[in-house]
Amino acid sequence: MGSILNKNITHSTQNGIYVCYLFKRDMKGFYLVLTQGITYFEREYGRNKYKIAELVSDYIKSEIDTNTFSKEPIDLNSKRSSLGYGYEKTTIISKYYQSNRLNEEELINDLKEIIKIYDFILNHFKTNKYDEIIENILEYERLINGKGLMVDADKAEKIIKDSIDEEGIEPYDLNRKLNEVEPKVDRSQKFERITSPIPKKIDYLKKAQEDAKTGLIGEQLVLDYEKDRLSNNELLCEYVDKIEWISTKSDYYGYDIKSYDIIDGKVKEIHIEVKTTKSKIDTKFQVSKGEVEASKKDKEIYFVYRLYNINSTNVSFYRVNGEIEDNFELDPITFLASYKGNMTKSIV
Repeated sequence: MGSILNKNITHSTQNGIYVCYLFKRDMKGFYLVLTQGITYFEREYGRNKYKIAELVSDYIKSEIDTNTFSKEPIDLNSKRSSLGYGYEKTTIISKYYQSNRLNEEELINDLKEIIKIYDFILNHFKTNKYDEIIENILEYERLINGKGLMVDADKAEKIIKDSIDEEGIEPYDLNRKLNEVEPKVDRSQKFERITSPIPKKIDYLKKAQEDAKTGLIGEQLVLDYEKDRLSNNELLCEYVDKIEWISTKSDYYGYDIKSYDIIDGKVKEIHIEVKTTKSKIDTKFQVSKGEVEASKKDKEIYFVYRLYNINSTNVSFYRVNGEIEDNFELDPITFLASYKGNMTKSIV
């Protein structure tokens, strides 16, 4: 078995996702596959290893678009409980080649394409920790089957805030800079079970605290960005000292930072809501009812600053002006938001 591993997700074929060639027992043919390490599932899930491995594989393959590779099970002619049988259960996509009918150009092109798919998947993962990725997928399955717990967005926000106050969490390493980008309407909406916030009870406070730290870092970055923006503008520089970090005082207002901008030729106060995620691309994010209402009330001066790839030294962000519902598609149940593309042009 020859394999290609991305070290951001795995250092071993025993766990994680990787590309490899798998040969049939009779050596009459082989598969090029995107697969997972069965050893991980055996260690973590014991007798349920095949069931869990197939469930994870089914979810990932459901988000992949390909005409080259098959999503059907592979057949290595392996005996049950053998390592080969495990590979049959963990494989996500594959292509079969007969040993006596090989085409070198086809092999090279297929290898390049499956590596692109591999990179595409990894770019959607919110974390490089494989066990967390698996748990995210499994938790959604529990929710779908009615075994999970949905938490109201506003209630969740309060729990997060209370946990910050109680634990005294402070933002960590802020050696980052904001890199303004154009919002991409055509960005991928794949792998939402991995990239979107998960409304669940298991380890909720721990995860909530991590999300809260991410949010605080984003707000700190925007605060610094606004100070620089105003300082470099002759008409706005005198307002730098008037910038306020509102969210550290109260959740009541429906925005995080008060700053200033030039609107219709006049200097006006603006309200900034900061939305920050660790995802490498612009994925869906959570909003509250209070934020939606605040954006309606103050739509002329209301801005959403969308930050993502927060773990990078160059954090991607864009800003939009106006009502949240005019700029983002909102799920009516979860209040998850995704950029829709018909935004009111941001004021520069």
